[in-house]
Amino acid sequence: MARLRAVVTDLDNTLYPWVDYIVPSLEAMVDSLVATTGLPRIRIVQSLKAVYTRHESNEYPFAIQESDIFQPYEEDFDSFNRLVVDPARRAFKGARERWLRPYPGVPETLDWIRSEGLVLVALSDAPRNAAELRMKWLKLDGHFDALYTLPGYALPRHVDPEIRRREEAGHYRSRTQVRELPRDAEKPSPAGLRQILDDFGLAGEEVVYVGDSVKKDMPVARACHALGVWAEYGTYISAEYRERLAVISAQAVTRRHVADEGSDRWPLSISSFTQVRDVLGGARWRGGGRSPARKARRAGR
Repeated sequence: MARLRAVVTDLDNTLYPWVDYIVPSLEAMVDSLVATTGLPRIRIVQSLKAVYTRHESNEYPFAIQESDIFQPYEEDFDSFNRLVVDPARRAFKGARERWLRPYPGVPETLDWIRSEGLVLVALSDAPRNAAELRMKWLKLDGHFDALYTLPGYALPRHVDPEIRRREEAGHYRSRTQVRELPRDAEKPSPAGLRQILDDFGLAGEEVVYVGDSVKKDMPVARACHALGVWAEYGTYISAEYRERLAVISAQAVTRRHVADEGSDRWPLSISSFTQVRDVLGGARWRGGGRSPARKARRAGR
């Protein structure tokens, strides 16, 4: 096997449990909107869902003012912003602060990868703004040589002037170099990984690629001849959370962020991101034997 020179990793449900954070955050925001507007919950959910579908992101931060909830108040954005948007934004942020955490051992494993002299790159199907903000919030941005994402979104016309000022000042930008890929580079297209290989002068055989989706991530590794490592732990999402996410999430967004825990498998799987160290050290789990992820799941039953 070629000498390994780089690790490329997915973000959502690979470095942190995205569903565990986004569901309570969205629900907290909806609770705030119900309280401040007096509108039925179903009306608010459907209005937000239409915007999320349009932008293909549940984390599009300007969904409230772009929804039809705002239309009756369009002539006076300042009062709507102060009385409706601000409380909802604080509710979302408070839930995010409580629930958005990396999986155990992720920061330490990223540090170890860098200490071994390996290139470390993140490849995400999230829009640049959302992916970059999560990396910054989790203090993971300093670990990576680069972050590759789908295109970001521009600020809308109706936005808090302070947010516009902070955006222009680079307040929301991460320390990591970010490159936006074309929208058609969304996985399972291998275009994103091929761009990384080209930018860093790497051969596919020199790369370990880690991701939670057998259908989206592993075909990327196969097409580029990289060593695909399935983060099986990222598929362990409760049925309750999947159902709660489906209430408000655009279907395209759910498909992008949440892997199906179906019958599809991948021969090299891990039950913790920390096991990337074992992979880089030469450990292999193949064929008919049970993977560490399966053993761990059985032990927990």
